[in-house]
Amino acid sequence: MEQTKPKRRIPWLKLALVVSLVLNVLVIGMLWGVMTRTTQQGSLLRSSVAALPAQDRRELRRATGAILREARRQSEGSAGAPQQMLTALRAEDFDPEAFSDALRQAQDRLLRISNQMHDQLLEKVSAMSLEERHAYAASLEDRIKTRPARNAPRTRD
Repeated sequence: MEQTKPKRRIPWLKLALVVSLVLNVLVIGMLWGVMTRTTQQGSLLRSSVAALPAQDRRELRRATGAILREARRQSEGSAGAPQQMLTALRAEDFDPEAFSDALRQAQDRLLRISNQMHDQLLEKVSAMSLEERHAYAASLEDRIKTRPARNAPRTRD
């Protein structure tokens, strides 16, 4: 009878994957929060996207999804910032610079994603004709005037 060789387990790999997943969810949550956060006047970014014509909104959401998938793909295969954070936290002597560098990497990734999303919105609006921009401005103005106040119940668009 043949005995099968037990599989070699790599516990740190599971940990790195879990930390990477948590950071990806955190980044997506932060982006979603930026887009849906309501201050006293509401989120201008959310209103700007919501004021677009339906087709442009759908295209922008697809582009945003592509940006997020590309960011996730780029982070696959390397522990990067999550592993650096864990290493810094577990070190006998805490190295604030190493921890700060790891946080900065995560922040830079978030800023790159945010800048790409900004560029997508700018590209959409730049491609509009004068009449389309006027209609967009009217729609945006309506949304700005009717944004919910802070702590008001929110509804989904």
